[in-house]
Amino acid sequence: MSTDFSFRKSATAARLVDFIAFVADHATEQVLKDYVLEQAMPHAHVAIGDIHDAIAYLSKIERSPLFLLIDLHGSAMPLSDLARLAEVCEPSVQVVALGERNDVGLFRSLLKLGVRDYLVKPLTVELLNRTVSATEGKINPVVQTRAGKTIAFVGSRGGVGVTTIALNLARHLAEDTHRRVAYVDLNVYGGAANSMLGLQSNNGLTDVLQNVHRLDPQYVERTLVAKGSRLFVLSSELDYGAPKPFQAGALKRVLEVLRDSFHYVMLDAGNRADPLAGEAFDHASRAYLVADRSVHSARETLRLLRYIEDRDNNPAASLLLNNPNAATAGKVQPVDFAAAVGRPALHEVPFETRAISLAENLGEAPDEKTANGFNQAITRIGSDLTGQHVAVERTFLQKLGIRKR
Repeated sequence: MSTDFSFRKSATAARLVDFIAFVADHATEQVLKDYVLEQAMPHAHVAIGDIHDAIAYLSKIERSPLFLLIDLHGSAMPLSDLARLAEVCEPSVQVVALGERNDVGLFRSLLKLGVRDYLVKPLTVELLNRTVSATEGKINPVVQTRAGKTIAFVGSRGGVGVTTIALNLARHLAEDTHRRVAYVDLNVYGGAANSMLGLQSNNGLTDVLQNVHRLDPQYVERTLVAKGSRLFVLSSELDYGAPKPFQAGALKRVLEVLRDSFHYVMLDAGNRADPLAGEAFDHASRAYLVADRSVHSARETLRLLRYIEDRDNNPAASLLLNNPNAATAGKVQPVDFAAAVGRPALHEVPFETRAISLAENLGEAPDEKTANGFNQAITRIGSDLTGQHVAVERTFLQKLGIRKR
């Protein structure tokens, strides 16, 4: 049973619903319907259901709502369930949890997860009015703000496959794990990302960088080029030799706005000596350094690791070894590469004969059969980034009755 108010699609992929609620009983459902009518909310969805119904529903809509109210009744593991819910919600969603017990410990744990408030039944319209400020578009008070993660990618040398790996990881996160991903190609004179996706650049990156003083989510969203409903690209193709029409330090504000609407903001650093690459490392929570198994790549990897990790924000840096060509003789062995740079590779990506080149030329995803090894490597990197492998391991150990310390 549900109530929809003006649930219609927008050509600009705006929010389809401002307020979504899934509750366990009809009395609470009626209170929410009364509240929605009192506030004259034009876009709302109120339904009987549990947190699993909410996850299924949110997985199918293009944009997350502004407000989300979830009834925890019947949830044996509310924190785990809410963590799964967070995976299908944009970071900007304001979540209110509803329960039947006044539990301070649970309330604090919910706040740490990013839930804005916890209400105890019975629910009333007056209580909702004190909690949700529909006119201002916020929960009162806002306790904690969730934000997406900024991930930087850079190569130890040209041709090691940075864009190939980063772009396919972005596609995997968007299509297979249902995250909302913004891919930012920082080569303002034209990187390879658009051609690999079959898109045209609209010079949106230079547009936002030179207008940081008036950025808001709607402005930035208009500059993004969509590849499906969850993957968006921000790029530019300035004429060669043209000056950069923006000031140093402008990237910070762009990333702040993007993190409010996307689970992951992926930065393809391009030229590692470019000042924009340095800004990317300054604001990244994690950096992936892609290298091939050559002596020169090992030397540059060592220099780049120091360059990235010496920054004030101290991003976690991970090494990815790629095999972008078919040559086998003369390559540095992984164990020797690890000894040279002082750490092992997080993952090694195998060479694929024709599948990757064909997919990039067609602007398509690599074929599941002919690029199986490459796709498996991308999946492993994605699981490491999202922490999915940790969740799988924890679930397995719980089934065995083992507590991991």
